[in-house]
Amino acid sequence: MQGASPASAASSLEAQERTIQDYLERHGHHKALATFRAEIQESAQGAHTPGAGGAATPGAAGGATTPGAGAAGGQGQAGTGTPPLQGGGRATGLDDFADKNAPIAPKGPASAVAGPSSERRRLGNSVAGAQLLTDPPSWEKGYEGMRTFVENSLDIHRPELHPMLLPLFVHSYLDLVLINYRDAATQFLARFSADHEASDPHVVRMLSSIRLASHVAESEEATRWRQERYGVRLSERGWGLLLGWLQGGGLAGTIEGTEARGRDRMLAIINERVKVDALPGPPAKSATEYGLLSDFNRKPRALDELKLGPAPLDPKLQREVARLVKDEDGPVASTSSATPAALASSSSLPTSTSTDPVPTPQDSQLSTTLTAPSSSSLPTADSSTTTTNDSGGPPLVSPFPSELPPYPVSLRTIDVAREVEKVREARKRIKLGGEAFRASTSAVVGVGQPPNPTDAAKPSVCLFTIHDAGESLTTVAFSEDSTLMAAGFSESYIRLWNLKGGKLPGLRADFDSDTVTDAASLKAVRNKEGPTSRKLVGHSGPVYAVSFDPVPGPSGPPRYLLSCSQDTTVRLWSLESFTNVVAYRGHREPVWDVEWGPRGIYFATASRDRTARLWSSDKTSALRIFAGHLSDVNCVRFHPNSLYLATGSADRTCRLWDVQKGTCVRVFIGHRGSVSTLAISPDGRYLASASEDLTIILWDLASGRKIKSMTGHTSAVHSLSFSAESTVLVSGSSDATVRVWDVLAAPPAPEQPVGRKFEVGVAKRLSTAGLAGDGDGKGGLLPKSAFVERERESADLLATLATKRTPVLNVHFTPRNLCLAAGVGTDA
Repeated sequence: MQGASPASAASSLEAQERTIQDYLERHGHHKALATFRAEIQESAQGAHTPGAGGAATPGAAGGATTPGAGAAGGQGQAGTGTPPLQGGGRATGLDDFADKNAPIAPKGPASAVAGPSSERRRLGNSVAGAQLLTDPPSWEKGYEGMRTFVENSLDIHRPELHPMLLPLFVHSYLDLVLINYRDAATQFLARFSADHEASDPHVVRMLSSIRLASHVAESEEATRWRQERYGVRLSERGWGLLLGWLQGGGLAGTIEGTEARGRDRMLAIINERVKVDALPGPPAKSATEYGLLSDFNRKPRALDELKLGPAPLDPKLQREVARLVKDEDGPVASTSSATPAALASSSSLPTSTSTDPVPTPQDSQLSTTLTAPSSSSLPTADSSTTTTNDSGGPPLVSPFPSELPPYPVSLRTIDVAREVEKVREARKRIKLGGEAFRASTSAVVGVGQPPNPTDAAKPSVCLFTIHDAGESLTTVAFSEDSTLMAAGFSESYIRLWNLKGGKLPGLRADFDSDTVTDAASLKAVRNKEGPTSRKLVGHSGPVYAVSFDPVPGPSGPPRYLLSCSQDTTVRLWSLESFTNVVAYRGHREPVWDVEWGPRGIYFATASRDRTARLWSSDKTSALRIFAGHLSDVNCVRFHPNSLYLATGSADRTCRLWDVQKGTCVRVFIGHRGSVSTLAISPDGRYLASASEDLTIILWDLASGRKIKSMTGHTSAVHSLSFSAESTVLVSGSSDATVRVWDVLAAPPAPEQPVGRKFEVGVAKRLSTAGLAGDGDGKGGLLPKSAFVERERESADLLATLATKRTPVLNVHFTPRNLCLAAGVGTDA
């Protein structure tokens, strides 16, 4: 080194300085770069100052007159291979600088110090960068400062800056866990979890379950957070303010200490874990889009088109149904608006208002109020078609047969009878609509004037009250032909009733199963007499839901019944022998709901294990598991074409699943409480959901958008049902009312009031008149609670049908648009 010329040494020093500056600038160490340049400038100024190292001062560190000092200096420079700086400063090599400034692995409480080389490791995606010092409180200090900065920012910037807190909260906690600072991580979570408990409870629960570094790899959600960036959209001005605050702290080791290191950690998390899109223009008035990139990048994309049209019919089945309907229409073909030839050649339903060949007196009396069924197409199995409805919405695309779950290809007699009976029921159907309520207030039909058959009518409700059940009644269901009603009880049994008052005979106990080969032989071994109700025992826990077999449809009584229970099983009951046939096991937690598919064979379940499952009645194991909800799945409903499945959960969301693919195709967010029940309109366009927040929300399935919110109930809503035309929705609630809603009514404008509120003065007048009772419901015709001031009723509430004291557990529209309701009678 002594043979090197001063010029070559200076050139080598400048090259190293440029290399270091390029390294710092390329890796974003702007503050270190500024400090390094300042030191170079100071060294350059010291080199030109007289007596600053050029004089031969005895004993000076930079002098060469002292032999010992000169020898030591020569060995030190030769050992490092770095020439001395002008003015006596010490040059730092590139490797030494990288060792001192690159991210290090902070030593945990149980780690041993093995030397400077063993302390440094590449952290990759395990720990955030810029960890220059092991200082656990710096994460807490940095997040606290960031939260204070957001809260103290201007009102115009606070909404867009607030989403930045969630990724900083998550990664700060995970960083502390991954470097084995369990106490600091626990303290951090306990202090700041309340900031996100209301908006992101699932994230807080996920972090609470992670205590060790190994838990991060085992958690699917935590792995997503570590592998994906979190996307946030800010205005350019908001992003500039945030960068100004983040860069306000000094480097580690400066006088700012923990607070500066905390800002450095927040900046490192944002650089490595957050993707910020700075948009030009003023800040948004509400929170902008944010989330993990796998979800965030999906938002701007167009939604996949759903095939919500009716399922195509088998051509053989369609021809047979058309032939039978043509034979029935033969005697009255001259008075029918649709000729038999037109019915046989086209796929439209007949538009005749004639009834069965042998009409009953009741049918004759109601003939003036019957309306023709809609002329919606019946798609064939040859192609995918589009259908429209009276609501003026976009046409719906019907699925191809290959896209539907497989069904039997053979033409069964029961299928033909079901489809023919649907045509008959459609002819006898009474049209319902909100215009009936508006017309009744604006016009009066003259005496002797028959009503117009095309006019809409108000719905009629038939209520069944189950007495002496107390609080043990949990669920009620009606069969599609309206002949049977089933109720589940908390005492783990099911009760069946014949609504026509007929008997429910079972099979003889001494019959030989080998002799039963067809329906006739089965009828021969049936008892002649039987009770009007049956009790089915088999579950070992409360029964939460029951569902009748839909295969016979309105043509006859169902043959099977499904039930689910707290004992985690689903049971299939034969309504021929009134015995349990199959027990389906697969859920690990209580099963809250069960429902048959529209065409039988398949059914779906919802459970507390956060999953919904698809089953086939001939297999004891599930065919599909729909996982994605963050809490209990409370309810499940099939789409009318069997291709989709809707679920409602305690996580306040609803989801729509593709039955064949098992994927989630829509997520509906808008409720503020657990979703309690669902209903899908018969035309396949709408989803209605009710929640513990006492609201009913109507959703558009095609777009996934919220159409409107309907309010008026004062207690939990247990059941929803659409009319056959999908124009009217009824709901049953614990407030002992059945409410009728207008589906097609436009939602109110944002600036207009939501609806009307009950006036307290009306309650006083009713109390004076003796109609309102006391707090226990005594001393008046109606309980006092019916007149208390309640939530605003939305304008699309058509009618409120109050029962005496019967909380309504189930409402169900028949094919003729008669609403059946059931509940448990309470003590007077």
